[in-house]
Amino acid sequence: MAYPMSRALPGSGRIPLPASPVVWDGYVRKAMRALVLVGLLWALAVAMLGFFSPFHLAHTLEDPALFIPALLFVVGVVGALAVGPEIGANFKHVMGYGFLKQTSALHSRTVAPHRARRVTSAAVLSGLVLGCAAAAAIRLVSGDGLEALLLAGVAVLLLIPARRMLRHARILWRRAQDDRGRLAVLIDDGDHSVGRVVSVTSEKRWVDGMALFHVELEHAAGGREEVTRVRLLSYPVWAPAEGNEYDVWTDPERPFDKDRTLIERRYVGQEFADFAPEPAPLDHEPSRIVEAGGVEAGGVEAGGVEAGGGDAGAGGVRGSVPSPGARGASGRDAPPWMSRESKSVQAAPAARAQRTRLLLALPPLVIAALAVAGALLVPPLVDAVPWWTVAALGLYAVLTVVNAWVYWQFAVRSRWVIRSGVTFGATESAVFVGFFAAGFCVLSTPSLVDGPVHGTAPWTPAHYLVGAALLGAVLVFEWAFSGTAWALNHLNAEYAAPAEVVQEALTGHDPHGIDRLEARYGYRAGVLLCG
Repeated sequence: MAYPMSRALPGSGRIPLPASPVVWDGYVRKAMRALVLVGLLWALAVAMLGFFSPFHLAHTLEDPALFIPALLFVVGVVGALAVGPEIGANFKHVMGYGFLKQTSALHSRTVAPHRARRVTSAAVLSGLVLGCAAAAAIRLVSGDGLEALLLAGVAVLLLIPARRMLRHARILWRRAQDDRGRLAVLIDDGDHSVGRVVSVTSEKRWVDGMALFHVELEHAAGGREEVTRVRLLSYPVWAPAEGNEYDVWTDPERPFDKDRTLIERRYVGQEFADFAPEPAPLDHEPSRIVEAGGVEAGGVEAGGVEAGGGDAGAGGVRGSVPSPGARGASGRDAPPWMSRESKSVQAAPAARAQRTRLLLALPPLVIAALAVAGALLVPPLVDAVPWWTVAALGLYAVLTVVNAWVYWQFAVRSRWVIRSGVTFGATESAVFVGFFAAGFCVLSTPSLVDGPVHGTAPWTPAHYLVGAALLGAVLVFEWAFSGTAWALNHLNAEYAAPAEVVQEALTGHDPHGIDRLEARYGYRAGVLLCG
């Protein structure tokens, strides 16, 4: 999506994060899923505390049936802390920009604006309120009226800041949506022109795995030519060169207002510079790029740059030789979805690409079948199995089925999965949690382990199926981490689409760009390709 030029100005404190409307919708869905999940996980963790009375803790811990609530408490807390950072990671794309946070002398990353933490706080506080209310109900059913009253009082106290944070979160969501709407209106009604890059300077810094550049952009505004220095994040494979083109839209009524001037980089038909990690000029100070915006971003979360002369000099990036570029001292040469085949616009045979995707989805499908069969056969074939073991095996089976479904959606290249950004890591993590719960319950059930091992109970098909399903979870969990990059490279392996066309579809303002990409090349794209 085109973004206001003011966000890219040196010293603005912001780093633009352009995304096409389809990709932006995907980030919205991912942020909403993370918000709901964090709230539910905190609610689950706090609700489980209702099973443990602080006045009778020594006695309650003697009951093995309370292991499940204790485990769910740990799962809720650990899961909420793990998923929490995903809210900010996605919400900065919803807002369309992030602030720089310096992690080393030459490396930085973008983070959500400081006020965006209110969105995370709203999810956490909402979960705590629901959890306290549920815990109070559990204590009331248990006959502990005083403890139920205390928990209800805590829920009421938390409700006050929760309402305030929810109000702030709604305001931020509306601002992000209104901002996208204003940009779309300006693109439709504004004056359009083509801007050209007249000089490039490499800042010798990596941000989110991409190289940071300054470019001087010559563009029309109010009937005259202007030259404006802006910042640009780019993979080295698309390092900017002199003559590269930008689309520029200006407000006819306020043509010199940088907030009302939109810019968008073109990729198709451009020639890119040969990125090389050469030393910067002696008078160049890359560390000065992190100096503005610190108040809102929080300390070092800054994004300002002091413009240091238009000439690229020894540290510049000049030339027009198309090249994938030499990988720098750090970062990535190209986005993870760009395989070598896509760089050379060569398509793999369709049968081989489909076979590769099915191979990736096969292990989760097998583990899900084993888990379901084991959960169904344990009650009729094994004696003296407590209800919590049956429940844990059933939960594990459901989680493996969900995980297998996500893998299958990848194998068939489902548009929904690609555009909504559901990842293997999320469902695999849930499977691993279910593995611990089911594994502990199985080990604590004599008829499932001790009996068959010591010969006091017979082995049944249920024993073998449950054992294979639990051991397979470890393998599938490792499969998810090793197979993600492989999956992206084979998602569209049989469809040759120029990488620059894909990049424009992922970052351009055209809401139909991704649909046109698929119609022309068969290539399916969405937020899944953007991480």
